[in-house]
Amino acid sequence: MGNSVVPAVDKISAREFADCLSRYPACIEAISVSKGAKDGQKTLAELDEYRYGEVIDVFGSTTAKETMGIDDVKTLVEWKLRHGKFRPTLMKLVSSNDPDFVQETVQKAVKIYREKTDISAALKILTELKGIGPATASLLLSIHDAENVIFFADEAFYWLCCGGSKGPIKYNLKEYLALSEQAQALGKRLGVKAVEVERVAFALLRGESDNHAASKPPETKPADEEKKKKGPAPAKRKALGDNSDAKQPLRRRPAGPDPMITMGQPRRSRQSATLSSEPIQLSPRFAALKQDLIAGREDALTSSWNRLLDALQEEIRLVSALNSDIIPTIDYSDISNPSRADAFRCDLRIRGVAVIRGVIPRATALAWQDETTAYLHSNAHTSPSPLDAIFWSPAQIKARAHPNILSAQRFAMTTWAPSSGFSTCSPLSYADKLRLPTSSPKPRQPPSNTAHIDNGSVERWEPEGYGHAGTYHHILTGVFEQHDPWSSSARTRAAPDLYRGAGSCSIFRAFNGLLALGGTPASALRVCPLDLRLATAYVLLRPFFGDGDGSLVRPPTALLHGALPSYAQAVAPAWHPHLELARTLVGVPRLEPGDYVVWHPDAIHCFDDSVLPGAGPGAGVGMYLPAVPVTQTNALYLCRQRKAFLMGQMGPDFFGGGRGETCHAGRPGVGDVSEAGGEDGLRAMGLLPFDEEEAGDDDERAVLAMANEILFPGLYDDW
Repeated sequence: MGNSVVPAVDKISAREFADCLSRYPACIEAISVSKGAKDGQKTLAELDEYRYGEVIDVFGSTTAKETMGIDDVKTLVEWKLRHGKFRPTLMKLVSSNDPDFVQETVQKAVKIYREKTDISAALKILTELKGIGPATASLLLSIHDAENVIFFADEAFYWLCCGGSKGPIKYNLKEYLALSEQAQALGKRLGVKAVEVERVAFALLRGESDNHAASKPPETKPADEEKKKKGPAPAKRKALGDNSDAKQPLRRRPAGPDPMITMGQPRRSRQSATLSSEPIQLSPRFAALKQDLIAGREDALTSSWNRLLDALQEEIRLVSALNSDIIPTIDYSDISNPSRADAFRCDLRIRGVAVIRGVIPRATALAWQDETTAYLHSNAHTSPSPLDAIFWSPAQIKARAHPNILSAQRFAMTTWAPSSGFSTCSPLSYADKLRLPTSSPKPRQPPSNTAHIDNGSVERWEPEGYGHAGTYHHILTGVFEQHDPWSSSARTRAAPDLYRGAGSCSIFRAFNGLLALGGTPASALRVCPLDLRLATAYVLLRPFFGDGDGSLVRPPTALLHGALPSYAQAVAPAWHPHLELARTLVGVPRLEPGDYVVWHPDAIHCFDDSVLPGAGPGAGVGMYLPAVPVTQTNALYLCRQRKAFLMGQMGPDFFGGGRGETCHAGRPGVGDVSEAGGEDGLRAMGLLPFDEEEAGDDDERAVLAMANEILFPGLYDDW
């Protein structure tokens, strides 16, 4: 569908064209002011004067005596990157060209063009340069004939070839020739130059939105409304585990069900250390690791530990008094209300867990529950253990792509501090399992008060794990008060899965998430809503101190209370007595179908299905829907997950062989994703390139461009 605000190419009058052209300088100036420039760099406005003035004056005449050199090419590429989409590797490629070869190639291409007026031949010659595809080649050629050769800009293509609508561009010669034909037709009809056509297209498609963005920051609104943007972040570092430890019995999974955590299905969070009265001694290297961590900081850590225990006492009293009421909640309809949203985020930053009510309409959630049951029953014969292998049911596909889910995830992720290499404007889908609790006729048993933390265990203390990103640096140096649980830069470079535990999570989830399909009078999800900074500091410091007088254990032992390589971090009363889990592990507030629960990666939690008997059919049924930002590591994972989706295999983090859902009747395809969520749903699944113009700043634009290059390498081969 064309953009009703943008005049049609074949309808625009000469007066309208001239009016749009007159708005171009103000548009560029507004963008230039809003983006600024780093020290030593030219502003966009200065680069624009060079591109449409100085460089054309030097090379645009048929009698020009000079030949364009590599410095001119680099300046034009810099303009192109600032003027349009940022490509993080483009300048490096262009700069690697031999200066003499650049001059010879440009000279040859211009000669062919001026002698034969053969645009195709000239562009093919220019694309012999590294980093120069048809789009950049057209820019170089347009300098030499600004009247007839149009630059292959996105805005020009959208307006002249797509009726003003945005869509995927392949940036190939065929598309450029179509653009050139349209530009020449418009130029002939109105008597205007190609260089003027491209500026009018930019003013039409970018002027209004960029001027608005420069004067007013975007607000976060649900579903179809504008999305709040945030900053980005580079890749996690993966490291190999200790090979000697890999052969130890403590690395093996228990043969039977994990007695620590009662859940209705196999989940990565069940992979935690088996419960006993004493924590398990690890290999001697962990004692040496602990000694390295405390060396020279003994007094600071002891003082910090005592301050922490004092602070925990007040928090325990507060949680014990308020119980589930301490967990923040907000109606989905209120996430665009600034005052309510800010108060909610403030509470979420402290508690690490929250409920967003009514994200999905109740009737829709119940229908998804019925649809899931039907899918499982109709395919029961295809897998001996369907609950272990269901990732692509119709309801899961619809939920992951649903605009309200993506909007709620985008909103929740605004709690995180922005950083480079980290983008929240286009949440990614992570193929996780269904939650289908096991019903039991047994009467409710007292809860075990044993919980866990996802995303590794021993990695929290290892320099190659979370230490690589300094995630817990302040805690382990005696100033836990300075620890920021919401620093994205301290997460995206961490390696939480050094031991490749079965079912462990190899991506960065900003939040774990659960969408309730069946309501429950008492939630099976129990969390510890103590101040997240205090609870995290306690788990990290506990292995260094004894149970008694608050002094460091010397020499350090090889104990990491509740941590074993390749397992999740267990948290239990016997090992973590100061958390008083009997008082602080509380159920989340009652969930209705369509409610969405999110919790921080460091949040202590567990599932207790003993609350469900007698709650009615479908009680406790839900979908795990983590909130996942765009990062380099996450984009790489999405490549593998996309292949698994297309083939009907299990999610990559869960893959253990077998057919998965390859033979399941009714398994959805790409069309179903599009129908459920449109372009945003397709992008979340890695099935459509990210719209880099959605980015809030250059850093976020860079991470979206990086993700596009990973997911769609062919899209940029000729750029």
